[in-house]
Amino acid sequence: MTNDLDITDSALAELRSAADIVEVVGEHTRLKKAGRSYKGLCPFHNERTPSFTVDRDKGLYHCFGCGAGGDVIHFVRQMDRLEFAEAIEALAGRFGVTIPRRARGPRDDRREKLLEAVSAAHRFYRAELAKPASRAAEYLSARGVTPEMVSRLELGQAADSWDALSRALSSSYPESLLIEAGLLQPGQDGKRAYDRFRDRLLFVLRDDRGRPVGFGGRVLSSEGEPKYLNSPESPIFQKKRTLYGLASARDAIRRRERVVLVEGYFDHLALLSAGVEETVASMGTALTPEQAEKLRRLAPKVVVCYDGDPAGRSATRGALALLLGQGFSARVAKLPAGKDPHDVLREEGPEPLAARIEDAPDALDWLLDPAGAGSDPMEQNLSAADKSDRIAGILEILQAVPDTILRHEECRRLARHVAVPLDILWERIRPKTGRIGVTAPPPRPGTPGNDPVLREGEMPASERRLLHILLNEPEYNPLVFSTLRDEFLTHPLIGRVVGALRKAPSEGEGVDFQRQIAHLTEEDRILVSGIALEDHPAPTEKGVEGLLKDLEKKYLERESADIQREIDRAVASSSTDLAELIRRKQENGRRRGELSRSPRWKGM
Repeated sequence: MTNDLDITDSALAELRSAADIVEVVGEHTRLKKAGRSYKGLCPFHNERTPSFTVDRDKGLYHCFGCGAGGDVIHFVRQMDRLEFAEAIEALAGRFGVTIPRRARGPRDDRREKLLEAVSAAHRFYRAELAKPASRAAEYLSARGVTPEMVSRLELGQAADSWDALSRALSSSYPESLLIEAGLLQPGQDGKRAYDRFRDRLLFVLRDDRGRPVGFGGRVLSSEGEPKYLNSPESPIFQKKRTLYGLASARDAIRRRERVVLVEGYFDHLALLSAGVEETVASMGTALTPEQAEKLRRLAPKVVVCYDGDPAGRSATRGALALLLGQGFSARVAKLPAGKDPHDVLREEGPEPLAARIEDAPDALDWLLDPAGAGSDPMEQNLSAADKSDRIAGILEILQAVPDTILRHEECRRLARHVAVPLDILWERIRPKTGRIGVTAPPPRPGTPGNDPVLREGEMPASERRLLHILLNEPEYNPLVFSTLRDEFLTHPLIGRVVGALRKAPSEGEGVDFQRQIAHLTEEDRILVSGIALEDHPAPTEKGVEGLLKDLEKKYLERESADIQREIDRAVASSSTDLAELIRRKQENGRRRGELSRSPRWKGM
């Protein structure tokens, strides 16, 4: 991910001003002019009647059906499943905006040197594999790997030597840096460092930007140990956050809206050979929460394709618990017993392997299928205790599902299969409240979700209307801000946005959405988009005055209740503050009386 951009409010405002939101959105859904705005079918959910609105002047969009909304940056993040900085860079390049980069420090320089060293090592290893009579090339040929795939994956070879890489790079990089990069092993008892990878086929590990950060090595000698050896942790490589093949698979993952997860390097190679481009590997270790979270930002669906042996089935169950917990729609590819994806590729061919991905059953079906998970609770001759244990294992995985309704439905399916009453199973995994409700699902990939939509019911209509006026009718801003006090507002998000708008342009000017609210969170910007693009009749000055009086009256009612509670405590404790509290309550009542004699706000 791009991480050296100096993304200031000023830079964001310039980008939002330059980026034509109608042009960007129009590439994904047909927009028609409707007054000052544009309308079309929402690209984020299926609908027949257009509820999606785009306002070019404000640079905002909002769907009044599903609640998706925000500015052009947020739209690109939602649509293309990009990180914030990635979306900034993509839009800046498209619309010719220069985003400055931060000044480099010593740590940045060190990281660059480490990246340079690993890239230099990668070039060296690739050249070694390309030499005549390369052991790695012979090994790959024996396993049926084509030269085209070798080139595509940029595979390399570490020679059967203790210092081949060291001698090649020592003139350009100090030994300490090569050790820090994980390319050399420090020597013992004062001896020189030596090559970490020796006599191995090497797969290059890349960061999210596609830069080489390490290697995974498969031993070429039958006597060599361990079979696979990865680069150690370093400032540029963290195994728990890295997925092999992710940089090259990102576009396919977004396009297919799914990711195929395998265990190892050759599994990844096999799926690519079968045309399954959206494949990544967890590099032979258990899937980590960090890896699962990274994938969830890219796609809503996952197919797990681990080995068909007992270890692979066990790893699949562990991965499912993590993936379901992240809100994935998960399926599991069924492989022959004892076979891995590369075995299937060589024995059956690419089309049958790809078909196993397309035909993968969902997670619960796989868990219930003895040929897949090896744990069918209805297996004949199974003792009651064993049946209970197997059902408990499935329930433990289903308990990770965050959506309570979905969890309940999966529990219902399980109950039908195992012939155990639903209420007994549900008792084991129901939420602590015991109530079946909708647990908010994880956010869409690349977005903080549409949580404000879930809370609109808590938003007072008068406060919502006030914000709409501030956003759309700038001639009333002086009246509003000369009268409105912060404590009149109860909704925190509206309070934050109004606070930002108080720094208003001169009287009569409109809201500069790009600059005035550039620093707001994406959550706040979603709220702003929804309210700003609502349709309301034009307000009148008397209507605005009535709205402000209504807000003040409601505040005074809340304050009066607070004062009365203080009076009750003062009476009980014989406090000397009683007289002042009574005076405050009388003044409060006098002001409420004045407001009651004024025309009431009836909505606008």
